[in-house]
Amino acid sequence: MSNFIELEIQNLLNQTQDLDEVAARLTSTIESSPDHFNLDNITAFARFLNFSGKHQKLVEFILSHLENESFPIPWPYFLEALGHATLDLDEKTVKALLEGIIESGAEAEAARSQALNKYEPLLGEWRSNRKYKIHKDYLKNKKILLDMLITLRTQQLYEQEKHLLQRLQKLYPDDSDIQRETREHKQRYALEILSRRSPKAREANTDDLEQKDPETEEALRALLSSLLEHAEQDPEMAFDFAIVAFMLESYEAALEILEFSEQTESYLWLRLEILLKCRRFVELLTEVAQVEMLLSHEPETFFATAYLRAQALWGLGQKHTAIEVMEGLLASRPHYRAASALLNIWSGQ
Repeated sequence: MSNFIELEIQNLLNQTQDLDEVAARLTSTIESSPDHFNLDNITAFARFLNFSGKHQKLVEFILSHLENESFPIPWPYFLEALGHATLDLDEKTVKALLEGIIESGAEAEAARSQALNKYEPLLGEWRSNRKYKIHKDYLKNKKILLDMLITLRTQQLYEQEKHLLQRLQKLYPDDSDIQRETREHKQRYALEILSRRSPKAREANTDDLEQKDPETEEALRALLSSLLEHAEQDPEMAFDFAIVAFMLESYEAALEILEFSEQTESYLWLRLEILLKCRRFVELLTEVAQVEMLLSHEPETFFATAYLRAQALWGLGQKHTAIEVMEGLLASRPHYRAASALLNIWSGQ
């Protein structure tokens, strides 16, 4: 789009509402200098004339400059104007138009207009080719970005992966592949929380027994209250707010905030982790079984639920059973480092 012509149109419309006068003055402005004869300017001018219903003026303008080899013909707008103008195109004229389009390599651009379909079926073929190319470019670009996503994932560049996913969601808002990648990304984030857990973190810490700063506690309560309020008003953000509360180690608040979130796979995994942090072991065991059934099609479900079940059993004092579950998990996945470290600690105790 030409900013020069767009600004000129706006300026002229502020001076007068007479579209014929605006069209005449724009024509004079463009024709006043060879520098104005570029595709952006001519396209903006042609768009204005067509939208204003001045199709005949556009046809006359273009025809008057056809002898100028440097004149860029705005083919889709020209064809639209010809279709709307009170003209009856003969076979010779249509043939000349097609030759001009082919010589300038503008088949894809010309195919944007359907105004002359009744004169020449070839335009429909060009349109099909254009749609095919757009779809092909769409798939190619998506594949390139998805390959970048996999690269970022393998390098564990979480933030870059998140930003690329956001870009993909804007480019392909209804694409099922992108929606699946987004869900899996959030699920992996929940699983990452699990894998980073330190078993020692659940042991009593003398720092926790110290008296906490009242001002800090008051600020934390205010923040959590605000998160809860905003989660209720904007459920789409509830999942992210729950993670914030989780990171602040306010697990009961995180659980309460999470209730406003849509119950996606990421929701299920984060809820299980929060239940573990809240030491709600019986409730955790019940929901682990439900998640196993709901997500049985996911290959990682068995390992993640086994890891959680073992910790819940340990928390309930069923230590022998917990160790057996963890050993079974490691038998299937010997390189599960978090499970191996946890089992070593349990065995030592």
